Amino acid sequence: MKALLPLLFCCMSSLVACKEQVAQPPANNGNIHVPSAAEISAGKEQYYARQLPVLLEKNPLADAQAAIARGERYFLCNAGRSVTVPGIEPEVFAQVRANCPIQCLDGVTDALYGPNHQRYLQAALAYSARWNQTMLPACRTK
Repeated sequence: MKALLPLLFCCMSSLVACKEQVAQPPANNGNIHVPSAAEISAGKEQYYARQLPVLLEKNPLADAQAAIARGERYFLCNAGRSVTVPGIEPEVFAQVRANCPIQCLDGVTDALYGPNHQRYLQAALAYSARWNQTMLPACRTK
């Protein structure tokens, strides 16, 4: 037993020496800013104010037809946790949903950041409805 003590001490000291050093985060010094929920919401509001004219310039019919020509077939989602898509009756969508996946446009979510995002969301859902109606025949035959 006495012969094992020096060996045990040697092993323990070598394990301590091999312990990984954990880097400490730099001191804050007041230089790191964590944005508030209001600041995040304001930033999103500005973003969607800039994105609305971009979205309104797009043509959902032409965009969906171009996607079909590229072999891409998918529906655009509804806001929130809906099991339907805009522009297609729920019973029709239930028949074809296995044929085409669902993707969401940027900003189509169950969170609402303010009036600019609300206007963008309304335009995105109108775009999605036209896209989905154009995509429906392709998803029926897939």
